[in-house]
Amino acid sequence: MSQALLREYPDLATAIDIYDAWIRLEMRRKRQPGLAVGLVHGGELLWGKGYGVANMESGREVDLDTRFRIASISKTFTAVAILQLRDSGAFQLDDPVAEHLDFFDLRYPGAPAITIRNLLTHTSGLPRDAHRPMWTECDAPDRDEFLRALPDRQPTRAPWHQFAYSNFGFSLLGLVVQQVSGLTWAEYLEQYILQPLGMKETRPVPARDDPRLATGYSRISDDDARQPMPFFLMNGFEASANCASSIRDLAKYAAFHLSDADNPALSPHSLRDMHRVHWLDDKWQGGYGLGSALYKQGDWTIGGHGGGYPGYLTGFTLCREHDFGIILLTNALGSAPQEYIKQGYQLVVPELVKARSAPASEPDPAWNQYLGEYFHDWGCDKVVIRDGKLQILSLDALDYPPVTLEPTETEHVFTLCEAGASNETARFELDEAGNAVKLWQRNEYAFRRA
Repeated sequence: MSQALLREYPDLATAIDIYDAWIRLEMRRKRQPGLAVGLVHGGELLWGKGYGVANMESGREVDLDTRFRIASISKTFTAVAILQLRDSGAFQLDDPVAEHLDFFDLRYPGAPAITIRNLLTHTSGLPRDAHRPMWTECDAPDRDEFLRALPDRQPTRAPWHQFAYSNFGFSLLGLVVQQVSGLTWAEYLEQYILQPLGMKETRPVPARDDPRLATGYSRISDDDARQPMPFFLMNGFEASANCASSIRDLAKYAAFHLSDADNPALSPHSLRDMHRVHWLDDKWQGGYGLGSALYKQGDWTIGGHGGGYPGYLTGFTLCREHDFGIILLTNALGSAPQEYIKQGYQLVVPELVKARSAPASEPDPAWNQYLGEYFHDWGCDKVVIRDGKLQILSLDALDYPPVTLEPTETEHVFTLCEAGASNETARFELDEAGNAVKLWQRNEYAFRRA
């Protein structure tokens, strides 16, 4: 279906081609080791690609099967597990946590009991992380240490008083899953989520020696280098951030979250409940569902979850309104996955909307010889066909409007149509074989990438 859709709507394929070129440029700018991206639509992977290397020492390349630590995207799996158990009648979301964890007695003075829903929505008032430096020392407490420290992890505010992100709270949800189901958190995910969805390559408990696991790297240091980050497991905090997965597997997971059809993992009614706002921020621009963050990008509501782990920054995002998702996995700190995700939505979703509402236009087939990337000292321009028009856009400034090229009576010469500029011309210079090699704009030129 995906390739047929791209053939039928060339502007959609062009938008993805622009996205691909922009990602390559950003990778060079940020000097990122590796990155993998997937676009999901219509129940499948519409397009995906790996960039750079999974391991800087060996040069092993990233592909769609490379596994990354997905960090807090793991919370969405924990939330699905909780909703499955809720649907089975094991408990209600507004049950006090203490009803299902007999060792749990944390409570803000004079306030109502902390509920399962409070943990799911980060409104419990509980602390964010461990009782010792888990992230800076890359060493998470095991379950026994987690439980021993529990009495000292008192909430700092009453439930529902304020949203306050808590890995600690989601780790307690993992203990609820274990207590109610009789399985460990990892066993439960395998049996009731991963296997039913055909996610054979996702690992709730990753292995240090996994040959498909990308190595995670530090930020660029003052001496212009990146260092491998230590491998460690989340142990007692596993339900908040432990999983590893790939683009291909997460595309299946995204298709599950985007669908309103019956599926073997969770009812469509509970899925909708998961992705609606249960906590709204003060400015009404976003909030949190049940294990799913929600925010606005223009007129669209985006759900899903980001993730940060020593050596990895990730994003798993869904626009249910347009049956579209973007998954972005990186293996270095400082890699800004939200920038890549935002640009993907800006480029691709408008073309999906257009594809559903208007017939594809018929551009001049002769323009195909000009398409490509043209480099000069000031940046990189890309020549594309969109909306039936030949256009030049800057990969360095994609928010700027494209320049439209209007044909003239002279072959390979076009009028530059852009606001705030006189109607000068652009000319494509061809070599003896008829290939475009330069793009002249006014009296300056750029070389086409071979």
